[in-house]
Amino acid sequence: MKKIILTAACAFLAGSLNAADFKLNAADALAQVAVAAPKVELPAAPKPAVVKGGQYVQVSGYVNLNGNGWMPGNDGGFTSVNLTGWATFRDSSGKVTSNNTYINTSVSLWVRPNQHVFQSVWPNLYVTFYRNGKIVGSTSMNGSISVSGWPSSSYFSLSGSGYLNGSIYVEDEQ
Repeated sequence: MKKIILTAACAFLAGSLNAADFKLNAADALAQVAVAAPKVELPAAPKPAVVKGGQYVQVSGYVNLNGNGWMPGNDGGFTSVNLTGWATFRDSSGKVTSNNTYINTSVSLWVRPNQHVFQSVWPNLYVTFYRNGKIVGSTSMNGSISVSGWPSSSYFSLSGSGYLNGSIYVEDEQ
């Protein structure tokens, strides 16, 4: 029994020495890491963005539309006509402009031989605008254009004109 107690005491003593040794080594390691750590510098705060002023401007333009169609059957009927044209849209100063914009829209209508045809068209346009050769943005143009014509035989032409209007936000020039 004395051997067991002596063995246990020796094991306890050996374990205590290892634990004390470990604490000493860990403390030395922390001191070395703290000394060797590089100094951290925070990056400079970003500069605040410059807010540009701007305003909404009204843009408009005169549109001419033309197209040809075929009358269905001898007594006429329901048909569709493709209408095309070109327009330039501007603001009141003339500085914000769309240059030449191609317009392609269709209209569906009822046609009878030798009866005047009159129909309103609402083109669906999304137009890009420029100022001094640089893009300032895009917007939709709204309005109705009345087209009319006289069908003769099975072929007829439609034409009409009107204004389309829109509004676009334009930043101030620098």
